[in-house]
Amino acid sequence: MLPRSRRRARHHESTDLDLTPMMNLMVVLAPFLLITAVFTRLAILEIYLPPPASAELMSKLPLPEEQLVLTISITEKGLVVASGTKIISLVQATANGHDLQSLSAVLQQIKARFPGVDNAIILSKPDIPYEQLVQVMDASRVAFVMVDGKKTSYSLFPNISLGEVQ
Repeated sequence: MLPRSRRRARHHESTDLDLTPMMNLMVVLAPFLLITAVFTRLAILEIYLPPPASAELMSKLPLPEEQLVLTISITEKGLVVASGTKIISLVQATANGHDLQSLSAVLQQIKARFPGVDNAIILSKPDIPYEQLVQVMDASRVAFVMVDGKKTSYSLFPNISLGEVQ
């Protein structure tokens, strides 16, 4: 039988870890993650809320003869287009939902009369589905018109503020 020290000497082997496969994986994953990160973007709509103003400040401002404060109220019965407290048009809801083409036609007429106005306030009740709100926002921001057989778009009221119908 061999002495005890010789038995131990045989069992001592190198225990170094080979990190080459791990490094290869990182070299491949790092560029892949950086390339795919570019394609994940969030769509952000810029919505402007009116600044708070005091009653004194508002009473000192001169008002033009015709001022448009465009509000579009979304209800179950249809869309109410108004300027302040004056109702301009009522777009009745159809069996398929809100008539967005009629709304776009009304807004195009208003834009032709007030070309310098870019603001609109969209009011809805809390139980109105989000999809309907977004569709009304899209219809009030951009109009699509056929010109010389081509479908072109132009801006109507891109600065939208949101509110709740009381």
